[in-house]
Amino acid sequence: MFYSRRSMALVIGLLFVGLQTAAAADPVPTKITIPDLHCMGCAKSVVAQLTAVTGVAKAEPDLATKTITVTPKAGVVLSPKKLWEAVEDKAQKKPTKLDGPSGTFSSKPKA
Repeated sequence: MFYSRRSMALVIGLLFVGLQTAAAADPVPTKITIPDLHCMGCAKSVVAQLTAVTGVAKAEPDLATKTITVTPKAGVVLSPKKLWEAVEDKAQKKPTKLDGPSGTFSSKPKA
């Protein structure tokens, strides 16, 4: 097959843009379920402990679903164990589920 230089440049350009878009994809969040998360005061305490974990960009509580969604900074993979410990040990709340890019956990992760 015969391809002109212009069409080859276009194809290469499109591939390059596609790779950049994939690299700039949004960080994958982790959702933590905390059954005794029943007021904004509790939520603020847990959010403060989670945002203190290295690599966390933000933590957003949802009292209706009793969850907190933790978003990492770009290019960071958060430690499920550190997130679990931030909730359980530091905020003194009992998480029952942690679901994120490293897997789904119903007890304290090993790493």
